[in-house]
Amino acid sequence: MTNESPSIRTDSEDCAENGGCTETRMDSIYKYLDGALDAQDFDEVRGHIEDCTECQSEHDLEVIIRDVVRRSCDEKAPETLKNKIMDRIEELKTS
Repeated sequence: MTNESPSIRTDSEDCAENGGCTETRMDSIYKYLDGALDAQDFDEVRGHIEDCTECQSEHDLEVIIRDVVRRSCDEKAPETLKNKIMDRIEELKTS
């Protein structure tokens, strides 16, 4: 655990003591998969996932879900929708 990110809890023993992964730990796994951790936290979470079978299972399941969603989202938005969205963004920027 680093001082910069107090929500990152990676002790494998903590999973066993608390009866499983906490929501905070799952949030750390999501941030890990999103690449939203600094290098030290990334290494700590990766190490925890490698040492904790419960977190490894949750990680693997999330990887599968993300892959299925990614493959399901191959449909491209119509150009008219893209243009409307970009126009609206520009309107909001100038407001």
